Amino acid sequence: MAPVNKKAKRESSEKELEGFLFGDATEELWEKTGHELDQQLDEATSEQEATEEEDTEEAFFFDSGPVSYTIDAPVAINHDSDNEVDYEAEEEKQSTDNESDSESEDESDKEDSNAAWEDDDDKRLMISLSASNITKKLRNDVDEDIVDGAEYSRRLRKQFNKIYPKPDWATLPSEIKAERKRKAVDNDDSDDENDEEDENDLNEEDRLDLLKSTMGILSRRAKNLTISPKKLDILRLKNANRAVPKSKTLITSIAFHPNAQVMLTAGLDKTLRLFQIDGKINPKIQSVVFKDMPIYHAEFHPSGDQIVVSGRRQFFYIYDIQSGVIDRCPGIWGKEEKSLEKFSMSPCGRYIAFLGTSGTIIIVSYLTKKWYCDLKLNKTVESVDWSSDGNFIFGFGSEGEVYQFDIEKKECVKRWVDDGCIGATVFRASPNEKYYATGSSTGVVNLYDRSVLEPENTRPKPIKAILNLPTKINNIIFNHDSQLMVITSQFKKDQLKVIHVPTATAYANWPTDRTPLSKVVCVAFSPNSDYLAISNDRGLVLLYTLKHYALQ
Repeated sequence: MAPVNKKAKRESSEKELEGFLFGDATEELWEKTGHELDQQLDEATSEQEATEEEDTEEAFFFDSGPVSYTIDAPVAINHDSDNEVDYEAEEEKQSTDNESDSESEDESDKEDSNAAWEDDDDKRLMISLSASNITKKLRNDVDEDIVDGAEYSRRLRKQFNKIYPKPDWATLPSEIKAERKRKAVDNDDSDDENDEEDENDLNEEDRLDLLKSTMGILSRRAKNLTISPKKLDILRLKNANRAVPKSKTLITSIAFHPNAQVMLTAGLDKTLRLFQIDGKINPKIQSVVFKDMPIYHAEFHPSGDQIVVSGRRQFFYIYDIQSGVIDRCPGIWGKEEKSLEKFSMSPCGRYIAFLGTSGTIIIVSYLTKKWYCDLKLNKTVESVDWSSDGNFIFGFGSEGEVYQFDIEKKECVKRWVDDGCIGATVFRASPNEKYYATGSSTGVVNLYDRSVLEPENTRPKPIKAILNLPTKINNIIFNHDSQLMVITSQFKKDQLKVIHVPTATAYANWPTDRTPLSKVVCVAFSPNSDYLAISNDRGLVLLYTLKHYALQ
């Protein structure tokens, strides 16, 4: 065959183009125009007709891994063969060790029955389980090989539920009821009366929805009232005072509102701040500046409506939260105290106890803001605390003696000596009045029980002498149910320990070496102990949540 002349071919193409653009009388070019896609259309039509003729032939193939298994034609399965696996029979014959598998299969069957759409082609798919190592684990028997698409999908769901079981919190009350009934049938140990009681309880649980109510969660949590003595489940949240600019001004006082998720901070910058505590943002509510007094101590009134603020001055302030009015109380009539920086509010809200000089506890009526009485100790008074009803006040003297005073009688009713005390610093009574703790300058914290209140017991022995901190104790605080006690020392970094009070042991898992405590100034529990706040010398208020008390 003679080769085609390229020049002649190019010239003929140019002529055709020229004729198309400028006109050509020949009909050859016009016959070609509009028929460029005729050949492709004819090919597509022929393919479609061929497809319609092959009714039993599949239009795709299934790739099961390294070994390709095409399914151009259905695989014939001999249902009468001995090698055929009856999956329904296999499920019925499974032992109790495979109960979880059967449950997951039932769940998958329910999901299939409630499916919004089903592909009919899945039933016609034939898949080899032995073709890939990934699918071999889906076999019920070593010799098993071919399954259809629906069975393959069911086994995939079963495998997924086996690896990732449903969490307890996602279990609906109806599922709990069904599980209890199944166990009752299997064990056959329940009586008729117990069945009736359980049925009533379950019927009530059926009306609970996890997404609509928290009753089920709270009722379960409320039953577990005893905190573990071995491990403290605690989680750090955002700093409580993160909403204000960072400052190294010492925060001398922190306290939680008795009725709301509000916390106050006060310090030497003469500013009282209120924060809404949520653990995430902790927005600032308001700030109050006392221009003539650096704040050394601040407390909420038990009603939560007012805040008492004091410093190294002869006067103190009472701030009304609702109205925003600040009442300046010009000292205590008849007393020449130069500083009212240390005080304690009674739980009943009727009295304020100021620590005066020469071992005097000055009791002031909160209603009239006037002097009520003086309670005298030997030497210097270092710390005071109240009984839960506010009828008694305890004073801790510098010589290590503890005094119990009756406020109504205005006299001392009990007195005992702290065992081995050198340099008394802090005294605290637990809210349930079962435990009493004393701290000293040597870092020793003595924990006592109620035997200290016995009239003849003047030198009681502590339940435990806690020796976890080596420096002077400046804080001891109990939580609301008296199960936890926090002790701190400000004179060395990271000096904080959480004590499990019933066993008088310190938690070993927290704080850790990486806990950013720095020098702890003061600590506070929220009213239900779900929050623990810690202020340090860096001007930060660290916030932690105790999961045992959360949502109770």
